[in-house]
Amino acid sequence: MWLLDKAPEPDILGARLPSREQVFLFFMYKHHVFKKTVPDSVSATSEKLKAIWGKAKLTTKPTRTLEELKNLFEESKP
Repeated sequence: MWLLDKAPEPDILGARLPSREQVFLFFMYKHHVFKKTVPDSVSATSEKLKAIWGKAKLTTKPTRTLEELKNLFEESKP
């Protein structure tokens, strides 16, 4: 997967809502740099997204967010 060639990002930055790429790179940072488990990395990424989306006054569905992050990680495996 092309995202695996990029360096993990320690934060999700920008004036816009994050892209899938930004979310995945943040997840990978938590998973590989901090050596968190996949569920812990998903949870940390989900919390970060909820904070960003909350600032934009968007409602979220936590279970859907968690499922999508897990699926994105599973797709990235060789």
